[in-house]
Amino acid sequence: MTDEGPVTVVVRHRVRVGQEAAFEDWLRGVTQEALRFDGHLGFHIIRPTDPRRPEYLVLFRFDTLDHLTQWEDSAAREAWLARVAPLTTHPPARERHTGMEVWFSPPAGRAPPPRYKMVVVTVAALYPLISVVQYAVVPALGDWPLVARTLATTVLMVCVMTYAAMPLMTRVLSRWLYGRNA
Repeated sequence: MTDEGPVTVVVRHRVRVGQEAAFEDWLRGVTQEALRFDGHLGFHIIRPTDPRRPEYLVLFRFDTLDHLTQWEDSAAREAWLARVAPLTTHPPARERHTGMEVWFSPPAGRAPPPRYKMVVVTVAALYPLISVVQYAVVPALGDWPLVARTLATTVLMVCVMTYAAMPLMTRVLSRWLYGRNA
């Protein structure tokens, strides 16, 4: 892992059944605390789909490894981690990512998919999105300067890829990506 550029951390929390509401309160508090630290770029929460096995994925980003380390070594984080222990069945599982692999976090106990599968899934998500944006959005922005038009379409595509397309594609193609038991 390089020391430069954004770093994404994926944290997997297995919550005790019946403790979901208390965990949600804890999650609101810890994310607000982390946002106060220099270099925090935001977070995304993937809530459980199976109520019998409440597993939360929390993705958060820092602009540099140094800023992430400041958060990880802070007394504030330690205090929040002490509060979550009674709400979960296992210690949180953490992974750091610096590239596209953040979209391909494998289920617990599974290996990450090969890079060629990551490429195939990303192209399968990106190509239709680019096509729709070129057909529907770019003509509507025709009067805009090239730089502004490019910025607007880039922001739109990154948001759709991050919050909709890639989570959907990795969920739909999970057996192919991670194997039968995924």
